[in-house]
Order: sequence, then C-alpha cells, then structure tokens
Amino acid sequence: MYRFLRLLVALGLLAGLATRLPAQITESPVTVQPGHFLLEADVLALTLDRDGDDKYTAFGAGLVFLTTGVTRALDVQVGAQLFLSHDYDIEGISDSDSGVGDVYLRTKWHFYESTSTWTSVAVMPYVKFPTNGGVGNDSVEGGVIVPWETRVWGDVRIAAMAQVDIRRNAADDGYDSHWSASAAATRQLTKQIGLYAEGAIGKSSGGEDFEGLLGAGATYALSDNLWFDLAAYHGLSSGADDWNYVLRFNFGF
Repeated sequence: MYRFLRLLVALGLLAGLATRLPAQITESPVTVQPGHFLLEADVLALTLDRDGDDKYTAFGAGLVFLTTGVTRALDVQVGAQLFLSHDYDIEGISDSDSGVGDVYLRTKWHFYESTSTWTSVAVMPYVKFPTNGGVGNDSVEGGVIVPWETRVWGDVRIAAMAQVDIRRNAADDGYDSHWSASAAATRQLTKQIGLYAEGAIGKSSGGEDFEGLLGAGATYALSDNLWFDLAAYHGLSSGADDWNYVLRFNFGF
C-alpha cells in the first residue's frame, strides 16, 4: 500500500505545469493568466519495481489537470485520475486493484519575479480528496510546494523545487510528513524539440527508506499551445521504484 501511495503522490506532482518547462517532477513557478486555460493529461504512466522475488507494477492513464488564472499572479488547478491500476507480489502475498483515482485541488501564487535575472518563485498549497478507496488510501492528504526557476544562458533553464507533504501512514492510524526536493536543467534545441535532465530526493518521517532518482526526457511541440513530453526515471536507492515512465499531453487555450 505504501508504494501505491508514493506513486499516487508522484503522479500528483507530475501535473499542473503552467509553462512549457519540460520537467516532469519539478514544478514551474509561472502561472496561467486570467482568461486562459492549460489542460494537461498523463496519457500513460508506468512504474516498475523489483526487490528479489518481490514485484510491484503500477499503471496510470488520464491524470487530467485543468488550470486557469484568477489574477496575473494566482491560478487554480483541478485534477483527477481517470484510471489507476496496481499489482504487487510481496513475500508471497499478491494483490491487484484498479479504478478511478482521487481528486486534487491546487493553487499557485507567483509572488516573486525578476526580469533582470529571469528568476521566479511561487508557492503552491494543495489538497487531495479521496474519491475511490479501492485504488487509494481513502484519506485526505495535502502539502505545500515551493518552485523556483531561472534562466542561466540562452535557452538553458535551471529549476528547483522544495516540497512537504502530509500523508497517511502505512499503518493507516495517523499521518507522516514527507520532505522532498528536485532540480532540473532544460535546453530547447529547436523550436519543436527540447531536452531535460532531472533528479529528486525524498524522506519520510515514518522511517521509510530514503528516495533518490535520476531521469531524462524530451519534449516535442506541434505548436506554441500544443506539446508532448516523454520521460524515464531510474531509482538510485532502495526507497525509490526501479523505473518510472511518463508520456504527457499538454494543450493551452
């Protein structure tokens, strides 16, 4: 169950970008402007993990987030997981569940921007509402994300993010805090193609193993308002899943 919760939160982190910064985990501090919308959908998300004879596989499709601006510095985001499936075989015990996932409500306040240094900072509180206990943990969860971004030179950007989450614990008798951080370097090669590298770390107060991963991805833009994003991540520690793959569709209007 804990691995599934970790996947669910990770999928939540993979949504909600408000600009074409092609980092799957690290959020952008830039907001969607009033009168405009951003629709994002994780077309496919696959997680694979194996530890000896223990195996875990999770599949997600249709994690959809819709974002719109309230003011120039504030937007709101509503998301839902249309389908989730996970299978595990741990110490001879097997289980398989699938169904509609949970609903997320987030907001982003872009409180700092410097045009001279191309640096932006925002804060993003969020809450998760349990809408399906069959593939979720049937618990309200939430947290705060602080994304930062700057342009180093030319088309190269550096982004970083700090986050704290309040999650239901594995024993289902209380909550643990989970602290994480990520960073990404992005480069737009052509008008259509971009590349990025990204890493993330995390640790829970509940005593679970340290999480660390590295990954890379590519973006392909069909137009200024329509693009795709494909990424692969490899776990570097026992607390992280072995592999994560994500294909995302983004449409601004």
